[in-house]
Amino acid sequence: MVNPYLEGNFAPVLEERTDEHDLETTGVVPPDLEGRLLRNGPNPVSVPADPTDYHWFLGDGMVHAVGLAHGRATGYRNRWVRTRKLAGQVATVPPKGPHEPIDGPANTHVIRHGGTTLALVESGFPHALSPGLDRARVHDFDGSLSSPMCAHPKVDPDTGELVFFGVDPFGPPFLRYHVADRAGELTSTVEVAVPRATMMHDFGLTSTRAVFLDQPVVFDLALAAEGRALPFRWMPEVGSHLGVLPRDGDGDSVRWVSMDPSYVFHVVNAYDDGDRTVLDVIRYDAAFETGPGEAVTACAASLARWTVDPAAGRVHEERIDDTPVEFPRIDPVVAGRRHRYAYTVQAGPDPRHPSYEALLKYDLVRDEAVRFDPGAHRFPGEPVFVRAADGAGEDEGWVLSVVYDATRGASDLVILDATSFAGPPVAVVHLPARVPFGFHGSWIPSDS
Repeated sequence: MVNPYLEGNFAPVLEERTDEHDLETTGVVPPDLEGRLLRNGPNPVSVPADPTDYHWFLGDGMVHAVGLAHGRATGYRNRWVRTRKLAGQVATVPPKGPHEPIDGPANTHVIRHGGTTLALVESGFPHALSPGLDRARVHDFDGSLSSPMCAHPKVDPDTGELVFFGVDPFGPPFLRYHVADRAGELTSTVEVAVPRATMMHDFGLTSTRAVFLDQPVVFDLALAAEGRALPFRWMPEVGSHLGVLPRDGDGDSVRWVSMDPSYVFHVVNAYDDGDRTVLDVIRYDAAFETGPGEAVTACAASLARWTVDPAAGRVHEERIDDTPVEFPRIDPVVAGRRHRYAYTVQAGPDPRHPSYEALLKYDLVRDEAVRFDPGAHRFPGEPVFVRAADGAGEDEGWVLSVVYDATRGASDLVILDATSFAGPPVAVVHLPARVPFGFHGSWIPSDS
């Protein structure tokens, strides 16, 4: 069997690098970009002996860092996240901190909050990373976290709170909702009753509400007992439900609304519309209906809008575009508020043979999209938006994407002016190594 997640730019890189010198750059790095782009993704320490049950979701986490300062690219480094699984392989000692209920690979996202850089995966605890990425400690918010943390927490742009949830497959309770204050102290945990553990990868957060996506990808103990690496099963018969919780409410405050079965890995954004809640999502018709080692879905995902009306007990769905897309991002300044723009990766037409072809900027007010084509034999990753220092509008800033250049077997950091999204880029930083396709990342300003 040929496993697409072990070939091409999905294949792992097997060395850690430290390149502490100015990197070759075409164009000019915007001088207000002072900090680092951190990008996390799966990168197995060794190629699996049996590739048939390996999936992209399972690889060991590796964080890549590109430094920008004074109009220059100041260096690159990559490090595996020092989890307990990797103790003795890439680290001589296991990470400090508590033992996790489930040892996750810390391979999905990387954020900074309350002065701490966290590598995240939904199956385990966060890992706090040292500035050089060489050390990690398991982070449980000083003992306040008792079950896994999701990989898609939300930061409220007004309060600075970090809002997140966690699914405990061995509950009940299967779902917990958490809030940490601006300084990183966990201040609230609410247990939310759901009948089973499902794969909740993301959620919606507005200025007043949280929306949980209870979809029919179900944790299956029988598959786990068989040793299945991803023990989830598509079970449309259990239905799809959206749970709307006031952000200051308790577990009894959730209003559940049923809808037709589908699956969403990523919520673009959510906002209040009176008594209703609007979520823009990347929607699949189904997921986890395929076999071991295969893509988790045989259908492409596209941009849709869900309007949740708990009083009427219904969800109105609008398909915004049929183009296959994934990895959506917005301007963090408008997170949880009504947004106009969204940035995504345009995916290839066949998810069984994953590929990434271009970047799209959606204007959801004018109902149009602008495409950035990276060029022949070049394949982009998640677009991260950074508002310019003097930016007043929602798209006045820079879009950063790590682009694989197959002609030189290495990657570039492409920097676009979001107001001139089709290009050409304002700068292309030529990285000294290949960065495998990954999941999510964050811009970390130097003063954070």
